[in-house]
Amino acid sequence: MSQLILTTVGGDLGDAVSLGENPDLSPGPDDVLVEVEAAPVNNADLLFAAGYFAVYPQLPQSLGAEGVGRVVRAGGAAGQELVGERVLVLPTFVQGTWADKVVVPAKNVVRVTARADAEQLAMLPVNPATAYALLNEYVELGRGDWIGVNMANSAVGQYLIALAKRSGIRTLAVVRREAAAEQVMAFGADQVVVDGDGLGDRIAKALDGAQLRLALDGTGDAGQIAALVQSLEAGGTVVAYSAATGQAPVVPLPDLLFRGIQLRGYFILNWIRDTPRERLEQVYGELAELVAQGTLRASVEATYPLTEYRAALAHAARSGRSGKILFIP
Repeated sequence: MSQLILTTVGGDLGDAVSLGENPDLSPGPDDVLVEVEAAPVNNADLLFAAGYFAVYPQLPQSLGAEGVGRVVRAGGAAGQELVGERVLVLPTFVQGTWADKVVVPAKNVVRVTARADAEQLAMLPVNPATAYALLNEYVELGRGDWIGVNMANSAVGQYLIALAKRSGIRTLAVVRREAAAEQVMAFGADQVVVDGDGLGDRIAKALDGAQLRLALDGTGDAGQIAALVQSLEAGGTVVAYSAATGQAPVVPLPDLLFRGIQLRGYFILNWIRDTPRERLEQVYGELAELVAQGTLRASVEATYPLTEYRAALAHAARSGRSGKILFIP
């Protein structure tokens, strides 16, 4: 059975990956065998392959952090009830989902509805779960509250806006380009501001006297963070969940000391590790139902078979994409 394997860390990814055969697909007593329906190319996958992630590859390393598929076999009693069911493969960066079949510990899969689109479900484990946690686990938000989010045209931003809108929470989105502003307005953001001179004042004007209760940073851009913090309530929280610039997020010193602004971090692997199993099943089950209803979805720009992995990985690395890249084994 085919799987994509990382053979070297760093350099050109197309040359560092090969399409090989999985030598053993026999599930152990605590494992299940999943036939993969769809698996995204996440930015975290690219960072992992380059050696710039919290987990370092153990070569040769099977690739693919997340995906969806059907359980076709269980190695023991633990997974028997999952046979025939559709499941999400949670991101552990141990087993690789860029494969037609993969052996996964039963504890690392979550059963989900069979009524939803497989491509959309495949993207649930990382970005929608991140959006859900950012909205629900840092500040108690209510209807009418405002949150600010930069990098709002990203997949996480798209899910954040959809989940916030569903809960009556209003979103102030920051983007870098006018074209992205139109895209984010189409997502349903309440206000969109394009980065540039006077960003903080323009954010305040867009809020029309309201204050943000929560600011979510995916860029590490100090200027954008400072502009959002300018309209963040005293004692408010900034949560950093990514760093597109590669820079560490910084809260201006006067806001940190005199206004009590808090800076916190979110990492999906820690969230999965620390969240009780019952809660994980509840969150992913709810998100999967929202996908089935059409409430949650992300743009897919292209899909590829495993054999076209060079084209897929090159496509995923392009800037300015309008959607995600997925493998359809």
